[in-house]
Amino acid sequence: MKIRPRPAGENPSNGNRWFLTYSDMITLLLALFIVLYSMASANEKKYGQLVKGFRTALNTESASETGGGKAGAAGGQGVVLKAGQKIVNMDALDQVYQSLNGYISKNHLQDQISLTKSGEYVQVHLKDVVMFQPNTAEMLPGSKPIMREMEEALAAVYDRVDHITISGHTANVVVNSTRSDQISWMLSTQRAVTVLNSLLDYGLRGDKLSIQGYAHYAPIADNSTEEGRAKNRRVEITIYKNPSKDAAQNPSRTSSASSQK
Repeated sequence: MKIRPRPAGENPSNGNRWFLTYSDMITLLLALFIVLYSMASANEKKYGQLVKGFRTALNTESASETGGGKAGAAGGQGVVLKAGQKIVNMDALDQVYQSLNGYISKNHLQDQISLTKSGEYVQVHLKDVVMFQPNTAEMLPGSKPIMREMEEALAAVYDRVDHITISGHTANVVVNSTRSDQISWMLSTQRAVTVLNSLLDYGLRGDKLSIQGYAHYAPIADNSTEEGRAKNRRVEITIYKNPSKDAAQNPSRTSSASSQK
């Protein structure tokens, strides 16, 4: 049997080279898809972590994620509100101070209303000239917008404060030679009651409210001058949060000392 010699350069495997190239291409594409999928999965995970981080920072986790939607309620450091409402994420005293200070500045009431703030309370000083008819407990019509603003500011932090005290004060003026002290006690108390009733009428709850009448016995200025007497005639609203034992037992001392700042 005669064997025909194979032509030079002929290779019996040349016909399968296309298959090898195709396999290499499929392998490379598979590797590429695996890399792309891994990158996409990592980005999705990072995105989820980023979103969760923002939600945690703003205390806006859903009820299912926070165990009933109570995130941030403890301590007043953050509360989740309904849609359309502002997210409150600050201390209650800071919030009420900023709210009232903004109202006072916007309406140019610095000569009639002043604020004092400490770590335990915020105190609002309302001069009688902006609140009452002279020598009476009858509220002026112009004081109604002020009381409405007070009620809104207090209601916004009511569940995060401990107590709110309303104190009436008068100047030491002899109105009646025999009954001046009694008149002073009565007027200071009646003015505190009037402010209390106004807040209740606008919707504020009463379970944390109390009133005090000091007559002329807690002055903050020299009673021998008209300017000093004008400062002494006032109603003070003090919002307490975690008060010290001394502040809780001696609110009049706190009131007088803070008013002089």
